[in-house]
Amino acid sequence: MEYKLIIIPLIIVIVTQILKLSIDKIKGNMNLKNIFISYGGMPSAHTAFACSITTLAGLHAGLNSIEFALAAVFTVLIMRDAVTFRNFLGQQGALLNTLVMKLNMKDQKNTPVFMERVGHSISEVAAGAIWGITSSYILYFFL
Repeated sequence: MEYKLIIIPLIIVIVTQILKLSIDKIKGNMNLKNIFISYGGMPSAHTAFACSITTLAGLHAGLNSIEFALAAVFTVLIMRDAVTFRNFLGQQGALLNTLVMKLNMKDQKNTPVFMERVGHSISEVAAGAIWGITSSYILYFFL
């Protein structure tokens, strides 16, 4: 087994997360409290990771392989989830936070703050896909 098939996606997800945090810092959205559990942001690390695995499956096993087909299906599911379902969760979190602010101070203190930034925009997912595919392709031939 070639170790680069494991190492490349790990490199991609780590570099993507660093890139995302750097962009957040530039935008002023940096929240050190949630640095390792944050969702959303540019680019999508989940998408970059999934696209990296799919790209490597295609390069290593071929575009007609079961490995590539499975990876591609799961990548599409991850990308769709990031744009749709997780965005709905963020919208619900924002609505719940608005309702919590209408409670009296005692009840507000006993209620958690819900995450509002959970999903991704289409451009964030597209950037993650382009980054994951391009960098995996380059690393595959140079590692």
